Amino acid sequence: MLPYLKIALIGLSGCGKTSLYSVAFAEKSPEDTKKFSPTILYETRRHPFLGLQVGIFDFGGQEQYRKEYMEKPEVFRGTDILIPIVDLHDPKSFKQAKEYFEGLLNIYRKNNEKPKIFLFLHKYDVENYQKELLDTNVKMAKEALLDLFKDYEFDYKLTSIYLQDELAKIFRDILISSYSELKTHVEKAEKQLEEIKAKIIISDVSGNVIVHNVQGVSSGLTLRGDLRDFINACNTVRENLFMSDSAEFKGRNDDGKEIELYIFKYIISVLVMKSGEIERESQDKLNMLLNDMKLFADLIISAHTE
Repeated sequence: MLPYLKIALIGLSGCGKTSLYSVAFAEKSPEDTKKFSPTILYETRRHPFLGLQVGIFDFGGQEQYRKEYMEKPEVFRGTDILIPIVDLHDPKSFKQAKEYFEGLLNIYRKNNEKPKIFLFLHKYDVENYQKELLDTNVKMAKEALLDLFKDYEFDYKLTSIYLQDELAKIFRDILISSYSELKTHVEKAEKQLEEIKAKIIISDVSGNVIVHNVQGVSSGLTLRGDLRDFINACNTVRENLFMSDSAEFKGRNDDGKEIELYIFKYIISVLVMKSGEIERESQDKLNMLLNDMKLFADLIISAHTE
């Protein structure tokens, strides 16, 4: 059974909880989210990530639903990460949001639990909103809410569904936030990709992108379908034919284009795309990156078994 991580998305109705999830995890475009209906009570979705089974609880924000589930504190039990969300386009809602968040924190106190908290100051965009008001609303939201979480392991993020790459990185960093060593490896890999003259995508075997230097390969956290299918097919070969926890696959066409796929510890995938041989310095840095990713996979296994 995969290790389990529980995330709770909370916020008033219309603040953008379901849209955030859908753009970051479910390959939806910002335009797709305009057709969404309000969440009834709460919805649970599961998403594999780096060997974790992530349970994402999307709690409806309408008053009738808030009242109903807040009378059942057991639904919040076991939350690892709490993500309160406020709508920067609706500053009049900040006071009500604070009261709602205070009530939820009381539930966690009664449950004797202290989740890690990431406050999303959401809709940090000018879609149907005036730019000059936005930063004023950010300041108001901080003044109203930041002190509420001072006794928790806490951070806040400015978010928008129209900044998909940034949103994907925010969720990626949240998902690995419990493992400081993993975050260091991800930051190092991002710098390494800038120095290697090849197209590289590092993901988990489920197709969640960790870092890459290729435009247009992902929608939120999720890798493009054809590349995801390729990784999944190679992972199946690794498991059923090679029967090993790691494997390497290579291919080349008549024009000299090459593709290499490395799977480490049945968790990490490194996809390398080259137009022929690359210069020695880049190859050396690529070899260093691959070695680091092998160590990264070992760290993930160790983190999950602690």
